[in-house]
Amino acid sequence: MADEALITMEDVHVHFPVHCGVLRRKTLGVVRAVDGLSLVIHRGETLGLVGESGCGKSTAGRALLQLIRPTSGRVFFRDTPLTELRGEGLRRMRRHFQMIFQDPYASLNPRMTVGAIIAEPIRLHHVARGSAVQSAVQSLMQRVGLNPRFIRRYPHEFSGGQRQRIGIARALAARPEFLVADEPTSALDVSIQAQILNLLVDLRHELHLTYLFISHDLAAVRHMSDRIAVMYLGNVVELAPAAEIYAHPQHPYTQALLSAIPIPDPRAEQQRHRTVLHGDLPSPLRPPSGCPFHTRCPVALAHCATIAPLFKEYAPKHSAACHRLERSPA
Repeated sequence: MADEALITMEDVHVHFPVHCGVLRRKTLGVVRAVDGLSLVIHRGETLGLVGESGCGKSTAGRALLQLIRPTSGRVFFRDTPLTELRGEGLRRMRRHFQMIFQDPYASLNPRMTVGAIIAEPIRLHHVARGSAVQSAVQSLMQRVGLNPRFIRRYPHEFSGGQRQRIGIARALAARPEFLVADEPTSALDVSIQAQILNLLVDLRHELHLTYLFISHDLAAVRHMSDRIAVMYLGNVVELAPAAEIYAHPQHPYTQALLSAIPIPDPRAEQQRHRTVLHGDLPSPLRPPSGCPFHTRCPVALAHCATIAPLFKEYAPKHSAACHRLERSPA
């Protein structure tokens, strides 16, 4: 893994206004889906992004790729400010970064054959021309584990795992450097999930790819990631190398997430301590004051309700945002 910053997100906010009535004349407020997110993804690494449903993971990934325009903040691909690009300039840059969507059926055009789906980005980004396009499509199908003879079939003729392989082939068609994998296994059977994860690992090494791997499956994230960012209510609350965050989680939210991972040994499962969070994730329409986690935190301090903690490094390459860490000796 190189130290070169491939993707940089600086204080990114994504807010969605909530309107009332059919005519949408009255605004009730804004949903703060992403609220001041800053991240650096280095070339060649896989950064895992984890958190509960509704914490803003997918919105962050789409804002990174400019599929959703951030309300404020900046996103860079190397030194290119993606948030300042429009039209043709942004379209040319899209060759360098692509997305693997969560639902492999909804993300594929049911009226196009597999060959046409994979060929579209090849033609659009001028990766190949003429008869070389079909050869490139067949090569991609073979690379992701699909029989090239299925090139004229439609998405509904494939299983869920095969459709996700089609989605991966389409993402690779433009020969990108960076992929956002948005929960790529959550819609698949357990028996197929490991195959897709292993395929992504192999492709990363073969094609020298960089990933943002978004998931709520902590076991999958551990298998895939070099570093892990834990997200809560629109922002990152802890960031560290994967081995470090599993061995020494610092933030109470991270500790609660890790304690929920099932252990295959029944005796060990019964004897271990679980950190149980009470209550639901607060509404991003009206986020809590101070530390956003204080309403559910089992070890919250009095001032957690009024003062937001700083996101700081408390150990080498290990950062978190928690008032209790500020009180602990360095």
